[in-house]
Amino acid sequence: MLWLAAAALAAALLGFALSAHARSYVRMAEARWPAEGRFIEAENIKLHLREAGETHAPRVLLIHGASANLREIWRPLADALACDHHVIAYDRPGMGYSARPRRNAQTLAFQARIAARVLEQAGGEPTIIVAHSLGAAVALRLTLDFPHLVAGLVLIAPASHPYPGENAWWARAAAAPFFGDVFCGLLVPWLGPILGRAGIANNFAPAKTPVNYYDEAGVGLIFRPRAFRASARDVVATKREFAAQAPRYGDIIAPALIVTADRDHVVSPNIHARPLASELSAELVIAPDTGHMPHRLRTDLVIAAIRRVEGMAADADAG
Repeated sequence: MLWLAAAALAAALLGFALSAHARSYVRMAEARWPAEGRFIEAENIKLHLREAGETHAPRVLLIHGASANLREIWRPLADALACDHHVIAYDRPGMGYSARPRRNAQTLAFQARIAARVLEQAGGEPTIIVAHSLGAAVALRLTLDFPHLVAGLVLIAPASHPYPGENAWWARAAAAPFFGDVFCGLLVPWLGPILGRAGIANNFAPAKTPVNYYDEAGVGLIFRPRAFRASARDVVATKREFAAQAPRYGDIIAPALIVTADRDHVVSPNIHARPLASELSAELVIAPDTGHMPHRLRTDLVIAAIRRVEGMAADADAG
């Protein structure tokens, strides 16, 4: 009985220490990477977004992927575009500084409604959508459900189709009922910053990770418990969501261009980008040796793709 009491006491003390560390980590992360934009109400939640450029200029909406926030896609693209565009980016629900509803936030239909509300508050005019990874699936659903808001698509290393195998163990653990709260609330703020750099390296492989990427992209924000759990739920839902959405891709008529690497250890181009390009009748641009991060390693190709899609959209309007 003494051993059981001692073990229970040790477990309680460990839980208390991990919980205190988690609270401290959240304070530290939010001080290190504060909100940089403004907040709007969208679908009854508070949404964080950032804008640059003249409001009357042609619009570009940036949508980030999983385990990220708007900083990740903003940093490489916004400065280059803001000279002649109105650039908008937002934290997807539960990540960065955006709130998240309790139910159905992981569905692509809800995520598309959020993107639509962002565009509507900016005037509701047709916009070029630039989206990375899981953000590309949101952009596709936005185009399917709100075609009047989309002038064209630039999809970077898109995740879009059903895939074999299981999701990563950490995503399954974080998304699990009950256990996920414990896993995210106690372990992720402790282990995430330690183990997360290996995941970042996998994103960039075979290239090296840029030395300032962790700080510049605000990666540490994802290891806050609520953000990590939100992203995990999005990821775990993708197999079901992609299976339901993919048969509709042929209905999309907006001009599109896809930028992907020849090899990607996170999202296989053979499962996602290549079939998607065929279904959208989209040009496929290969950025060699950029892994899952063409927008970071070959920003020039992405900027060129945006301008090309703009031209295609203008031609379509003129026709």
